[in-house]
Amino acid sequence: MNTRSFVLAASIAALVLSVASPSLARRSSQQGGGDDSSSGGRNDGVWTFQSTTTAGNCPALTPRDVTIQGGHVVSANGGASQPWGYVEGNGTFVARFTDPNGHVSRAVGKLSGSSGKGAWSSGSDYCGGRWTASRSGR
Repeated sequence: MNTRSFVLAASIAALVLSVASPSLARRSSQQGGGDDSSSGGRNDGVWTFQSTTTAGNCPALTPRDVTIQGGHVVSANGGASQPWGYVEGNGTFVARFTDPNGHVSRAVGKLSGSSGKGAWSSGSDYCGGRWTASRSGR
């Protein structure tokens, strides 16, 4: 990895950790976590994401639509397979998406009411950016 790639990857990692670290620390201390009791289903539904790349040279690697049920990311379309993630009761959103070609992206941020925003990054593609989301039909 050349110096430029390393600096880009380190910058993206710092951005993601700065948004997610308080949430992840709370999450790891909870037993089981991510159930209906932590999110109350407040953020359940289909969320439509719009992402932009602000670092690196790759297309935005977040899926277009993400379905949340019981505080868990249960499906994602737009090329993503194997979605994983959760929404905490305060709206903190943490997710990972892997596409069929092995590209992995992570998204962190906040969902509130019918909108959300945050950052995404891809260690496999050395790029990242921002996302906004809106909830459909709720």
